This record gives sequence, structure tokens and C-alpha cells, in this order.
Amino acid sequence: MRLTHQRGFSMIEVLVAIVISAVALLALAGVNAVSLRYTKMSQYRAAATQLANDMGERLRANKGNPADGALAATGFFAGAYDFTTDFAGQATRADLPLELCDTAASNCTLADIAALDLAQWRRLVRDQLPQGSVFLMRQAAQTAMDLWLVWRDPAVAATDEAPALALECPDGLNRGGDASVRCSYFRINL
Repeated sequence: MRLTHQRGFSMIEVLVAIVISAVALLALAGVNAVSLRYTKMSQYRAAATQLANDMGERLRANKGNPADGALAATGFFAGAYDFTTDFAGQATRADLPLELCDTAASNCTLADIAALDLAQWRRLVRDQLPQGSVFLMRQAAQTAMDLWLVWRDPAVAATDEAPALALECPDGLNRGGDASVRCSYFRINL
């Protein structure tokens, strides 16, 4: 019988092991990057959901009355919460109205309260979402508000995300073909 002794790996076996390890590490790095991107997108969508709930409560608190013969519509029914300014028109933070309706001596109408609600809420959106913007359209016949929350997502890769964007945003938003603009749609029934 003849005994053979193995003296070590050949150079080719070492190179193959290094290549396999490098490919595995690159794959893990790619998965990690995608995971971080989707985690951030999930955080933005969660913030958008909370902001939509906030606006829903504001709308319900200032619902007002529909037009009834001699009486004009008030609050939501008067369109006081409609806001259809395009994305570029919301590049700066919203200004608060002069009347803040925060004292017992305030003589605020439902329209004044709606203007304050909308300005405060737009500021919240701007603070919680990157370049956060809003788009609200009243559906009076259904006593509902169509609401879009809009933000610029800096981590979006234009090549793999662009097809989904076509249906996310409202027609009047005019995002200018920017693939990093994201929208979340909500319908608030009063």
C-alpha cells in the first residue's frame, strides 16, 4: 500500500474560494442596500398615514353644513379644505394666517378655522416628509375628501421604480416627470 500525503491547497483552489466569497459579499451588500431603501420608504408611508388621519380628524371637527336653501355651505361643504396647488408651487413652507383662533375672544368663522387647519397641517407634512406637499380635492356628493401626500424620496432608483409612479400621483400635481416624487392616496369619508 502506498500512502499519499496531501500537502495543501493548490493556488487555483484558493482563487476559486476568494471569488466565491467576493460574489457572496457583494450579494449581501446589495440586499442590505435594498433593505435600507425599503425601510425608509416604509417610514415615509407610515408618516403619511398618520398625517392623513390627522387631516381626517380636522375635517370631521369642521365639517360644517351643506347649502340649504337660503343658507350657504360652511366648513368642508364650502370647499374650505380644497388645496390643489401643484408640487412646484409648494416649494416653501406654508404661512400661518394672521388669526390663530387660539383664544376665547377669537371670532373665527369655519373658513378661518379651515385656513388655520390647512396651514398647520401643511407645515406638519413639510416637517415630517422630505419636501412634503399635499393635494386635496373634495367629493361633496359623497361627503369625502380625496387626499394625496407627496414627497421627494432621495433613495429612489429611477430605473426600477418609475413604472409604478404613473398611477400614484394625481393629474393636477405636475411633478414634472421627476421619478423621485412619491405619492400616497387616501380617501377620507366624513
